[in-house]
Amino acid sequence: MKKRTITGLIMLAILAPVFVYPGLIRVFDVFMLGACLLASLELLHMYEKERKIPLVVKIIDIVLTIILYCAIINSGIFEGQLGIVVHGKELNESAPLVLKAIYGMRLQYIITPVNAVFAIFIVIMSTMILKPDFTVKDAGKLLIAIIYVSVGIGAFTILRYLGVRFVIYLLSIVVATDIFAYFSGMLFGKHKMAPTISPKKTWEGAIGGTTIATIIGFLVLFLYDSFSPVFHEGVKMSFFFGIFDYDSFSLVGKIFFILTLTLLLSVTSQIGDLVASKLKRNYGIKDYSNLFPGHGGILDRFDSWFFASAIFLAFLISEASIFAI
Repeated sequence: MKKRTITGLIMLAILAPVFVYPGLIRVFDVFMLGACLLASLELLHMYEKERKIPLVVKIIDIVLTIILYCAIINSGIFEGQLGIVVHGKELNESAPLVLKAIYGMRLQYIITPVNAVFAIFIVIMSTMILKPDFTVKDAGKLLIAIIYVSVGIGAFTILRYLGVRFVIYLLSIVVATDIFAYFSGMLFGKHKMAPTISPKKTWEGAIGGTTIATIIGFLVLFLYDSFSPVFHEGVKMSFFFGIFDYDSFSLVGKIFFILTLTLLLSVTSQIGDLVASKLKRNYGIKDYSNLFPGHGGILDRFDSWFFASAIFLAFLISEASIFAI
């Protein structure tokens, strides 16, 4: 517990500025790319508990994961209502480093989500034919690894570029859910939630964590207008500015909307944690790696973050699309 606490405080001191301070945005870019690489290696290491993976398959997995991550960043989300970063064929200085690289190499019309999916499909199917020992089961594992890593990390990256407020809101929910689920389970836990996946998790812990996290997340979003000038150079701004007309909601509508969204993200973060635990349980490992002493690896520490990020980003995109009609 002591090692976990010390490591957690060090991570907070280092990563909090990287995630929220504009002057460190390029450090954030590098960190997210590094997270893609390390998370891919963690899953490959886990798969090798079953049997050795050929080097060429490892390379394929990492390359396809990075390609899909880059394609997600180049998906067009930064245009239109979700914050204009791309103007025609030119980029603003505030564009993500990955996007700058794609445009710099004139690959913006090649590295797209659709093309990336086609490439993943073709490469994995071809590998099954060209390498007889590469089975259908291997293909499935590779596909899970590619999507699991690139989608979650890609979504978190986009949320940061759409606005630091989205990251702060999301992490206030995810972190609160994790912390208070632990203490609620320790104090009141009696009924196992998923004993075959994560024996220590209880329904009491899950409910306690989600309840407190929903309250905290609600306050962050509901009161955002009052402290928004801190994040917008002294200008007061609505939380969902540029996404949809949240201010048109009635007070009751806002309360219901915030509670529903916050509750959804808290539950989603716990599902993300269980997904990561399910994978580890299947391969008989405690942690994905020892990168963070007491916390495990990238996927141990950020599994809930990335999973909830994908849901949150999908929500923002859908709301922007609905209100644009």
